[in-house]
Amino acid sequence: MSKDHPIEYLNYFLKLVFNIIKTMKFQNMIMLLILLSIGFSQSLQDGDTLVVHPITWETPSPEGWGAQYKQIIQFPDANEPWAKIIMMQTLKCDSATNGDKYPCGEWDYIWNTFVDVPRGDSTETFSIGSFVTPYGKRLIMGGDDGWEWTYDMTDYAPLLKGERFVTVGNNQELLDLKFLFIKGTPARDILKVENIYPYGHHKYGGLSDNEILKETKLQLLPEAKGFKMKAVISGHGHFGPRNCCEWDSKTHTYYINGYELFRWNVWKDCGNNPIYPQGGTWPFDRAGWCPGTKVDEYEFELTPFVKAGDSITIDYGIEPYSGNGEKDGEFRMAHQLFSYGSPNFKNDAEIVDIIAPSSQGQYSRVNPSLGSPRILIKNTGEYDLLSLEILYGLKSRKKSIYKWRGNLSFMESEEVYLPIPNWHGLSKKPVFEVALKNPNGIKDENPFNDKLTSNIPLPKILPREFTLQIKTNTVDRARENSFTLFELDGSVLYSECDFSDSTEYNFPIKLKNGDYQFLFKDDMEDGISRHWWYRNSAPEKIGINGEVRFLSLDGDTLHQFNPDFGQELLLNFRVGRLP
Repeated sequence: MSKDHPIEYLNYFLKLVFNIIKTMKFQNMIMLLILLSIGFSQSLQDGDTLVVHPITWETPSPEGWGAQYKQIIQFPDANEPWAKIIMMQTLKCDSATNGDKYPCGEWDYIWNTFVDVPRGDSTETFSIGSFVTPYGKRLIMGGDDGWEWTYDMTDYAPLLKGERFVTVGNNQELLDLKFLFIKGTPARDILKVENIYPYGHHKYGGLSDNEILKETKLQLLPEAKGFKMKAVISGHGHFGPRNCCEWDSKTHTYYINGYELFRWNVWKDCGNNPIYPQGGTWPFDRAGWCPGTKVDEYEFELTPFVKAGDSITIDYGIEPYSGNGEKDGEFRMAHQLFSYGSPNFKNDAEIVDIIAPSSQGQYSRVNPSLGSPRILIKNTGEYDLLSLEILYGLKSRKKSIYKWRGNLSFMESEEVYLPIPNWHGLSKKPVFEVALKNPNGIKDENPFNDKLTSNIPLPKILPREFTLQIKTNTVDRARENSFTLFELDGSVLYSECDFSDSTEYNFPIKLKNGDYQFLFKDDMEDGISRHWWYRNSAPEKIGINGEVRFLSLDGDTLHQFNPDFGQELLLNFRVGRLP
């Protein structure tokens, strides 16, 4: 059986092992399929995907406080060119977890994905992802399918080879873990990954006083053509008047050869967290993370400032602490250097993702949507991207064409809002697709990253006339709220603010057939739910749950919003039949 025919070759092997795997234990069966798929990888064509699936729902939940999954994973051995490597992490609330008595862990916990790489007689550990679990008590998180997060692991290709010991997840939720190896040519070859400062937990005071993470010297690869630095930092602890370092934004700096080169603040907006409602104070902004999100990653292109083969010094710094106790707060961080070959393409544009319309959980705050499609594009060619044709619309239907103009340097990305396409036929085939063509007026050199599709979640259908009912909160919080009802062109049809506490408002709504957007905002980004966390310290601040809902003219509930929504409620809906 020739490997020149990959589908036939795979079928041959599946038939060969079918009777074997029927009698094997599940985990052994998974490992056998992984090994077979890795052998099959040598027959993959560009654009094909090899899946390594080491952890499933059936993998036993780790036992012990904060215990993590620990697995020896067999990654592809061969020096295959991978256009992309994606890690798919799916978590599910389930009574089989061993963290506590709840299906999802009661509290938010941080964990990392670590890969141990042999270095002679020892090993070096790399952090390739950092994540904080959601507040899980009574959490609904994707149901039986769980909730999925994806990580672009392409830069870690030199590490994800052969047999590796991997530590990942914890026992708060069940974990399903996959690695997708997509055959093809990357934007630039990844030559080396180095720890500048390996992952660690560090006191703010020690960092600021330069007692730790001191200046270090690195020898740049002489054959490299490009370099990038990456920092993954999260703040923790409740010290000083601003509860450092979980709740306090601090400035971080990289110094190269003694000169300040990159400076950034570590702070993350949590008010529109797609996983809601959660327990606890989930909507409030934090230092680099939110409950139920990946820790933010900060990347800096070093190429213009150094020369291959040089010896350089790198130093990390953080703003000085105040003498108010905050120095005892903690930061968890990893700093890495990536070395690359030259760009593999001169003119290449990549469609990175479809934000709307999309059924992905991470974009659920802005979906369903029949408004302007939102996509993310990236310049993966050496030449600056100045123009691009974007074809988009329903699958198997005539496409709209948008001629994008801009200026993206190599590896820069941009979110693009497209004009609303013709949605006729949506109800029969709700699949959206995008294709990129002619970057800089030239045929794209890499056709394997030009197309993407998404499933379209259908919008809620409402009658032409209904009532918007708002019942406000107490404790002087009603003034934080406002609402607007728009047409898709941005025209405001209804709006109101300056609400009074503990009051019921009823707004009669009359609309024509078409698509609309309702937006309800809370300026303090804490929704209109009770502040139950004050029950012991300040019960007078608890307040009541407010309400926002749509009612029929007969008083029946058409749509009920959850009051624990954080920053805003957004609902795209339609009046009349779907096209």
